[in-house]
Amino acid sequence: MSSDSPLRPAPRIGLILGAGAALLLTWQLTWDLTDFLPAPARTLETALDLLNTPDTYEDLGATVRRLVVGLVLGYAAAVVVALLMQISPWWNRFFGPAVYVTVTAPSMVVSLLCLMVFGLSEVGVYTSVAIVVFPFVVISLDEGVKALDPKLTEMSRIYGFGPLTRIRHVAIPEMAPYLFSAFRNVHALGWKIVVIAELFSQQIGIGAEYKRAYGFFELERLVVWTFFFIVMITVAEYVIVRPLERRVFRWRATSTATARRPVAVTVS
Repeated sequence: MSSDSPLRPAPRIGLILGAGAALLLTWQLTWDLTDFLPAPARTLETALDLLNTPDTYEDLGATVRRLVVGLVLGYAAAVVVALLMQISPWWNRFFGPAVYVTVTAPSMVVSLLCLMVFGLSEVGVYTSVAIVVFPFVVISLDEGVKALDPKLTEMSRIYGFGPLTRIRHVAIPEMAPYLFSAFRNVHALGWKIVVIAELFSQQIGIGAEYKRAYGFFELERLVVWTFFFIVMITVAEYVIVRPLERRVFRWRATSTATARRPVAVTVS
């Protein structure tokens, strides 16, 4: 086995568990030496109490709902804008400043502006997430469209593929890496934006729980909700995003295996 081969699942899980155990041991040994670290036992007790409370799952569900709606709105708008920017230079010049402004504006400022415009409502949170993720998707899709192979497009025209068939079997497979790259970036960013917006405007949600824990200086609750937040992102990444990515790109593994298959040569 080569030295640069990727880690297998079992060793990778072992390393993650080992790192977690080392962190917990360090926490246990050092918490009473500081004035700010909570005791691991009290934190675990707080976590169990929250897991036995129905309101906890309402908070988690509210954050997930806001994230999904905001990502769908931002991603859909970005796809439309990216296509329009490729259709005509006029659209490119029209949307160019908007993309530049939104990609450079601080995320927190965007969230505050949306909450001020739409009020302390769900719509303000949805709009915050959508506006923040919008330019990153546009930029990624714009690169993907420019990378399309004109020879494949010409071949699809020669074989009489219709517009929808060309998009489904030629354009989308070519742009798939850019689509997933954009989704990965905005997926991680969307979680942060939704929590920031909830922190300023909502009464339920992970961000609202952060605000509540900070207001009462309940450090154990703050640590527990941070742990819940990390677990949710990890589950979304490894249970939804990565399996979906492997399913979409399974043709690559097939193509690689076919390319590596030895070819029999007959000598006459």
